[in-house]
Amino acid sequence: MPSPRIALGYPPTASAVLESREDQIMALLGALGIEEIEFSLDGGGDSGDSTLEHVRYADGHEDNRIPDIAIGFHPRGETYTLETYLENLASDLPEGDWVNNEGGYGEVFIRPTADEDERFECNMTFRDEYEDEDDFDEDLEGAEAEEDVQ
Repeated sequence: MPSPRIALGYPPTASAVLESREDQIMALLGALGIEEIEFSLDGGGDSGDSTLEHVRYADGHEDNRIPDIAIGFHPRGETYTLETYLENLASDLPEGDWVNNEGGYGEVFIRPTADEDERFECNMTFRDEYEDEDDFDEDLEGAEAEEDVQ
């Protein structure tokens, strides 16, 4: 009877198991027990604000802050935190331009333990300055016409 063969080798590296930085961060959030993070976005006039609304944990409790964890270093030597990474991620997720001109507003949900295609959700409303101006002009013309009739 042949003896069983045991394959010897090294354990897989983190980069082999988790392909991207995003996957690594989602794994970290899952290990922290975080199920959902919500940011609200509001922008216009070439600037925008992202505000953390809540962090929901698997045990059901919510918090209004992200754990203060360093995840890297900037070239200047400053630490790069989990909060900074997630805020930047939330700001980059919407497909439209929510910052420039009239901008937009809405919310972004990050769900690290969800399936990959359900991990991110963006509910955004984009303001269009040209449509708003046309609607406003039409409303004014309609009001003037009503005044002329009376």
